[in-house]
Amino acid sequence: MRKRTEKVACEKVSCWLCVWVCARSARRPHPHSAVFISLLYCALTKLTLLVSEVFELRIDWPLLIETGLLMAEVALLSTSKGADDPAQKQKNVCPEEGSSIFNRAFFCWMNKILRIGANRTLEFDDLFLLADRCKAENLAKTWTKEWAKQRQTQAKRNAAKKQDKPTSIVWPFIRSQKRIIFFSTFVRVLSDCIHYLNPLLLKQLIEFVSMPNPPFSFGIAIACIMFVSAETRSWLQNFQVNCMFKLNVYYQSTLQNALLNKVLNLSPSARASRTAGEILNHAAVDVEILIQAIPYLQNLWSIPFQFTLAMIMLWFTLGPAALAGVTIMLLFIPLNYFSSRYIKRYQIAQMKVKDERTKLSNELLNGMKVVKLYAWEEPFEERINHLRKEEIRLLKKVCMASRLIDIFNATGPFLVAMASFTCFIFLSEDNVLTPSIAFVSLTVFNQLRQPMRIFAQLINTFVQAAVSNKRLSKFLSEEELQPGVIGVADPKVVKLEEASLNWQGAKFDPTLRDLNITVKPGQFIAIVGTVGSGKSSLLSALIGEMHVLSGKVSVGGRLGYAPQQSWITNKTIRDNVLFNENYNEEFYQKVVRACQLNNDFQQFPHGDLTEVGENGITLSGGQKARVGLARAVYEDGDIYLLDDPLSAVDAHVGQKLYNEVIGPSGILSKKTRLLVTHQLQYTREAEVILVMNEGVIGEPFYHN
Repeated sequence: MRKRTEKVACEKVSCWLCVWVCARSARRPHPHSAVFISLLYCALTKLTLLVSEVFELRIDWPLLIETGLLMAEVALLSTSKGADDPAQKQKNVCPEEGSSIFNRAFFCWMNKILRIGANRTLEFDDLFLLADRCKAENLAKTWTKEWAKQRQTQAKRNAAKKQDKPTSIVWPFIRSQKRIIFFSTFVRVLSDCIHYLNPLLLKQLIEFVSMPNPPFSFGIAIACIMFVSAETRSWLQNFQVNCMFKLNVYYQSTLQNALLNKVLNLSPSARASRTAGEILNHAAVDVEILIQAIPYLQNLWSIPFQFTLAMIMLWFTLGPAALAGVTIMLLFIPLNYFSSRYIKRYQIAQMKVKDERTKLSNELLNGMKVVKLYAWEEPFEERINHLRKEEIRLLKKVCMASRLIDIFNATGPFLVAMASFTCFIFLSEDNVLTPSIAFVSLTVFNQLRQPMRIFAQLINTFVQAAVSNKRLSKFLSEEELQPGVIGVADPKVVKLEEASLNWQGAKFDPTLRDLNITVKPGQFIAIVGTVGSGKSSLLSALIGEMHVLSGKVSVGGRLGYAPQQSWITNKTIRDNVLFNENYNEEFYQKVVRACQLNNDFQQFPHGDLTEVGENGITLSGGQKARVGLARAVYEDGDIYLLDDPLSAVDAHVGQKLYNEVIGPSGILSKKTRLLVTHQLQYTREAEVILVMNEGVIGEPFYHN
């Protein structure tokens, strides 16, 4: 009687506490996750007890009220929202950022956009803005910071061991998203533990059925727990998969940014050792292989963890007979190890053939006019087909080895069960294969089937990922342009003091030697010389693309650069001129007029909004040169480096371009200009003429 009174008193206190928390929760933002999980656990526990009472044909009214209040509290907390922020509402920020743990766990924050999509077609304005942590800019900053730390660590390790090992991208990846990786790992551990709780519950249920007069509520409680554990495990597993696919997107964005920045900052010597086909394969193939491996990342430790749990359960169920199953499991380790080495070897060979095929295809497409002119279609076709056949041959070997290992791993649970049951029966006459032992063991074996089935696939996936990781790590560890090579001079001033530079690095002879130049603000300098004398290299040195061996190079202000061969992207002509600069109608029209593009725009079907093909294939050489010059002028820099921009146009148009853009009355008349040219008529108004010969600047000339 006393215990019953204490129970009623405790339940009354719990009821009043639930009422107080419900009243407070109705006016407050969503609580801490631990509070919600604790209340949810209490509610499920009370609900299980209540169901047991009902099946015993008893109604415990205090328990019923307490369960109802707990469920109401969970419902209130699950629908609660953070404090309203008008600025965030106006910006259409993703509601996931301010949602409760329940909303995040069950994706209730997506209900709004799902309702809109159910009523009409979704539009761009309906989508939420990305959270700051998901934006490519912030992801790239985090990656750059972690990558710099890893490169320093690897440099120290290489110096200590006297080796030249490239920096791996694995640890920067892990550290850049360590929070989500830790959380998804914790969720996966819970999911695996709950998964292997099922055989224990099944054992209890079988023993309950075997009892002569069992309490009915006990069986109902076991059934309810089995249902809840199965649902919880399914929810945890899907939540963890969602986390891994988020990582997938984050890492894809990070890798693409890292590769783009690397390509833009490669040193000339590193760029010379890499073909366009290799770089294209890094961006298209290696990144894709790594990204495909991300969802399987947790399986690297989860499968051994599940094997360990299964073997522990089998030991307590079958005793020493479980060692037979463990022995068979151990036999699969060397099989999978040597097969992975075999697959990796052919995977590396396949990637080399793929690089060569991509390089050849790229050369064919870029030089299609020459191929057609010399009727080289058949030799190119034979060579590409030969490489493709070789690639398919290597791919077949990889696939055959993977499928064979997959078959062996799929038969693993059957072999383990057969060996364990046989040893269990023959080890002792007292060992009886009861329904409890048999069904529990078979359940464990069946739960091992899925990990064993995906084990071979996991090996194949991560062998490919290891090859791609090695290739990307080597590429991202290549030498870059030296930061801080170009010093800061006075505004609009260019200065070279005893500067010697080359393309290859400190171990090679200088290409440009002992340069001494001082260009004053607003000065017009002409640079002339024979072919290969170093004129273009001098301009490349000023934009930081050469190695400074000695001396000093200083530039004051923004640079505008017009190269010999204009780089045209597959966009409109206007976009190629603006090049991500803000559109200023008045200045844009002035630049277009000065660069003699108006007549061309009139011939195009959509004027300056006409799309041009890759590398400006729909434009002539003169049109490309003028678009490139217009882009440099629109940049509105302080110093202009013009690498023979008038060589691709006829004399009449070239004279107009000189008069209206480069000359003393042109748009750039107030700017500092360095013009490389072979046409001496454009040097008459230059204040200084520099003559280059074999990388050395001779005595300057002046026009009287």
